[in-house]
Amino acid sequence: MKQERYSNYAKYIVLADNSRGRLKGTFIHYQNFKIVKELLSRISYTDKDSYSYETDIYKRKVSSIEGRNILENIEVCKWNATTSKVLLVASQLKLQI
Repeated sequence: MKQERYSNYAKYIVLADNSRGRLKGTFIHYQNFKIVKELLSRISYTDKDSYSYETDIYKRKVSSIEGRNILENIEVCKWNATTSKVLLVASQLKLQI
């Protein structure tokens, strides 16, 4: 099947496989991954130094450009040093992905 026809969960599974164990690949972890991805989407199109999640405010650990690059890499299931920065955001939010 062509990659553009994969579901979001299937893309996460492929990305988890490409990450060589950095992403866990379970459905519970995928739910947390969706939260991190949504936050990356929000912060990648703004120049603010902070963002909010639930009731907390966090200082950004990735720039807008890095956020966009991470989202692009996620879309094509590519794992590299830039994509691994998604783990910084997840750890900041205390989410396991």
